[in-house]
Amino acid sequence: MIDGLQHAQRLATLLSGAIKGAGLYPPGHPASLQPFREMEALMLMLQRNGGDLRLAVVDGVLSVGEHLFFAPPAPLQELINRLEEKKIAGLILKPGVLTPDLTVLTRLMAEGSDEAGDLTRGLKEAGVKLIEVMEENSLSHTYNEAVSAVRDIFEEIGKGRIPNSRRMLTVVSSLASAAIKEPAALLGLALIKDYDNYTFQHSVNVGVLSMALSASMGHGEIEVEECGLAGFLHDIGKTRVDKDILNKPGKLSSDEFLEMRKHPEFGAAIVREMEGVPEGVAEAVLGHHIRYDRAGYPEWAREKEFGTTSKIVAVADFYDATTTLRSYQRPMLPDQAMKEIRKAVGGSLDGAIVERFMELTGKYPTGSLVRLDSNEIAVVFSPSSQPCGAAVVKVVMDPHGSLLENPELRSLITSGDNIVDLVDPLVKGIDVAQYF
Repeated sequence: MIDGLQHAQRLATLLSGAIKGAGLYPPGHPASLQPFREMEALMLMLQRNGGDLRLAVVDGVLSVGEHLFFAPPAPLQELINRLEEKKIAGLILKPGVLTPDLTVLTRLMAEGSDEAGDLTRGLKEAGVKLIEVMEENSLSHTYNEAVSAVRDIFEEIGKGRIPNSRRMLTVVSSLASAAIKEPAALLGLALIKDYDNYTFQHSVNVGVLSMALSASMGHGEIEVEECGLAGFLHDIGKTRVDKDILNKPGKLSSDEFLEMRKHPEFGAAIVREMEGVPEGVAEAVLGHHIRYDRAGYPEWAREKEFGTTSKIVAVADFYDATTTLRSYQRPMLPDQAMKEIRKAVGGSLDGAIVERFMELTGKYPTGSLVRLDSNEIAVVFSPSSQPCGAAVVKVVMDPHGSLLENPELRSLITSGDNIVDLVDPLVKGIDVAQYF
């Protein structure tokens, strides 16, 4: 573990120095090549288990792979400053990055442009394919675009029109790419809960969770996109259900429930008329309430063959619905939601998919509010199967119960802290989403 930390620090130090010294030597000079060759060797050691290596900055804290630097030495602080100045959330170094790629990166990083997009374009023009740029808040921005796109679609259908799906397809493509790179990164997006905008955000959250789950199961980009589209559109049929039924607090009458049960059929019919949306999405929309035991609705479709997409959407729909405040329901804490999901296995939900979802979210899913053994209150940023309970948390309340003006990002794996219990955000008056 210590060796890994030292390798990570050395890599970041060399990268910082190479950016600072770009242009001091002519191309190909031995003195200019030596640091890049050492970086190559360090990346091989840090990537020995395969996969991408990420250098990222969150709230001023640098991470290199799994290693975080809370009190960085001067060279690392210079690298943090450079990334923040250029509005770069991080860099993704894929296996196989070599000296020529790194020299292009450092030259572009040393130049005066303050836009992450310019770095992305520069790498592309230079033919560098194994280094990717993470722009600041790009996922949050894309999430908000998704909510806006879904809102437009619902409104167009409400006016009796067939909506243009182009904007939604673009957004889903971006989120699917992010899901394949790092499924867990998407989970935090599903914490955004605007209760005045529940229908749109629930649809996007189900899409986001479905993509993360699909990607974690090893699906390709086309399958992940299909899951996202099915999640976004799973409730689109509710635009044809009476609003008094949709917004009714409490239990529906038998007639009202029969009307509500029509929304998968309405939805599938709408989706089939949307240009560019695959047929598999319509099938998943039709089947998301069929249930694993085939006791769901629509009854006439119980004998149809439904693929994995509808089963994934069913799990995502269940989780987001149970953890959201609505007029007739207090939101469940993540552990309560997980217990309910376990109970639903074999009935409404597929056990294999639930198992994968639980592996993805961990015992304390992203966004859980937890108490540490220090009596501090924290928000889970990165879940973990390790005994401490999470990889990274953000401490938001001190041991005496006072909210911190500057919440602290902390690695539990290195700090020695442990999670002892979940905390109800409503009791503490904490909006977890504001910390993401």
